[in-house]
Amino acid sequence: MHRVTGNTTAQQGPASFAKTHSTGNRADAVNKMSFDEFRKSWRQQRDNNANPSLRYFNHQNDEFKFCVLTLANRENPKTFSQEEIGKPFEYFDEYRRELIIMAMNKMARWGKILPRQFSTADCFLPE
Repeated sequence: MHRVTGNTTAQQGPASFAKTHSTGNRADAVNKMSFDEFRKSWRQQRDNNANPSLRYFNHQNDEFKFCVLTLANRENPKTFSQEEIGKPFEYFDEYRRELIIMAMNKMARWGKILPRQFSTADCFLPE
């Protein structure tokens, strides 16, 4: 058993966790900000977290977003471009966010009428 003393050797620099933070599934460098900037950023993040549509859309992968934007484009052609797949919910204007929400609601209804998962064996048909 090692005995721990209050004496430490030379500083090793800032801890690794002080250099990055996780935002969803990506790690970004921490930017220095004033206290007012921090308060504004914290409030925006808190408010965003209270929006279930924003939170759900942003946590999905690009395949899901492709399906949502394609479904929305079917109802309103050329509203979304292929380059916008993967963009966060906040990127879109209010009208297009409403179209995204309506498309997600349609997909949610599909989840109630579809079975959990299809078997690939269903590709074989009886003769």
